Parts: sequence; C-alpha cells; structure tokens
Amino acid sequence: MRDRNQWAIAALLAALLVGASWFCVSVWRSTPMPLYGNVILTGAVILILILGCGLIALMFYSHRKGYDEPARSNRTQRE
Repeated sequence: MRDRNQWAIAALLAALLVGASWFCVSVWRSTPMPLYGNVILTGAVILILILGCGLIALMFYSHRKGYDEPARSNRTQRE
C-alpha cells in the first residue's frame, strides 16, 4: 500500500511540475522582451540555482560535521 501511495504522490508532483513549467513558458513567450532581457533573466536564474545549491550543500555539510548540535558544557549547574 505504501509503494502505491508514493507512486501516486510522485505522479501528482510530476503533473504539477509539467503544468507549472508549461504556464511559465507560455507567459514568457507571450510577453515581448528584447534579447538582452532574456540573457539577463537566464543569467539570474543560473545564479539563483547556484546560490540555492550552495546553501543546501552548506546545510548538509554543517549537519554532518555536527555544527548544528546544541552547545554543551562540562560545568556543573549553580544551585
């Protein structure tokens, strides 16, 4: 039963991705933009993807090295 639910969710998410991509491309093509606008927009998308991937990689690196753990102390508590 679990595998069937996972396939259904994956199919739903894939359909949403295709629909969102189709909508974005149709809006992009319907608005007239000069060539330099497309070049700037493409460069911005690439930079955002690089930045996002880098931040996710830093998050995984930080978690793996233990930097996300709460601070600990060897001192005894005052009473």
